[in-house]
Amino acid sequence: MKNKIMKTALVVCAIIITTACSDNDNATGYSTNIPTAPSLTVTLDFENTQSLVEQEATYGFTVSISEPQITNVRVQLSQTGGTATADEDFSFPSTVTIPAGSTSVSDVITIHADELAEETETAVIQIATGNESNVSPINGSTVTFNITNLTSGDLSIGLTWAASDTVTNNYGEEIDPTDLANLRLLITNVPYTGILTSEDSEDFETFTFLSTFPDGEFYVVADVKQAMNISSDLDLELTFDQIGKINGQTYSFPKALSTDFPCSERYFVLAKLTKVGEDFTIEEVGQNGNLDLTDYIGTWTGNDIYGSTEVTTTLNSDGKLEITGIGVTFMTGPWAETIIDQENLVMDIDLLTGEFTIGQQYYMETTYLGDPQPVYDLSGTGTINPCTRTMDLVYDFVQDGTSYTAWLTPYGYEFHEINVLQ
Repeated sequence: MKNKIMKTALVVCAIIITTACSDNDNATGYSTNIPTAPSLTVTLDFENTQSLVEQEATYGFTVSISEPQITNVRVQLSQTGGTATADEDFSFPSTVTIPAGSTSVSDVITIHADELAEETETAVIQIATGNESNVSPINGSTVTFNITNLTSGDLSIGLTWAASDTVTNNYGEEIDPTDLANLRLLITNVPYTGILTSEDSEDFETFTFLSTFPDGEFYVVADVKQAMNISSDLDLELTFDQIGKINGQTYSFPKALSTDFPCSERYFVLAKLTKVGEDFTIEEVGQNGNLDLTDYIGTWTGNDIYGSTEVTTTLNSDGKLEITGIGVTFMTGPWAETIIDQENLVMDIDLLTGEFTIGQQYYMETTYLGDPQPVYDLSGTGTINPCTRTMDLVYDFVQDGTSYTAWLTPYGYEFHEINVLQ
């Protein structure tokens, strides 16, 4: 009797287990045991382009999928470029595995130090190569390491940059900083009158200031060599390293440069270096280079809606820029007046931005059909672009308290000249 009861209980248990399994596998809808095709993303613990001095360092990353799977998901990594040697200069896992039932895995890329004096090396690594099975879409990540090798006494200088505000292309994709602008890293004399040496690659810039260089004072300067035709301020970051003395000393300069001024005339002094033997003193400067007004003296020509234009700029005894010739095309053309007296106008210029104002002041006297007219004052605003050597000027004639800009605007006319220095 006892054996029959035990056998009956075992049969009942087997039926219950079989039924439970059958219900799980054959229920309507998708089974939780059926694999799907989740999306895959890579998150970095660092910016995807790194410039560093060769030393033992790790850079973490995380690979995630949108939902857990019933099997492991293997994600591949591959070196796709660069001159650095894997397992000697750096190392990384060839694969990382997201375990079944999990949604992410983390690992690191390691940069190694050695005793060899080498040129700057690069390593380009692709995380998630696109060959992962049953995963779609795959949002992998490419990371680049620029590895500088130092010897004792040398000073490594690194320059990176980013748009002050997010800049995207026509597809809404964020533009990489090195595509947005190509900057130069300059070492100059103090004050800056000449460039001693420069770095100008297609990536972020690094320069090794050798201990064998002469002692003295030097400026570290940046300027924009080329830029996309997209207006954007640029945030700069400057980093110094020296073995045993300086480790990742960093200075940040928000909105230091702009893609609007891709030329050497618009530069930014980052820091001042004082070198004595193998000792470097670093002083933050953080100042735009001023316009040199002597470079903007001469004849400027262009056009406005009334015809060809020509203005002349000079420096007065107070060192201020003066201008004359504004509006002559209008005055002698459609206004049909004869100029019998004309003065220079003082310009108040912001030497950092190139923006200027011309406060209302006496400008000229004229006659109309031989009759003397009330005197004309003139006021204006504008900008001198040091890269294009262009002056964009909007002005107004004022006669007996009457503004002719206000008079002309309802008819669709304005006083606006764009002139280029010859």
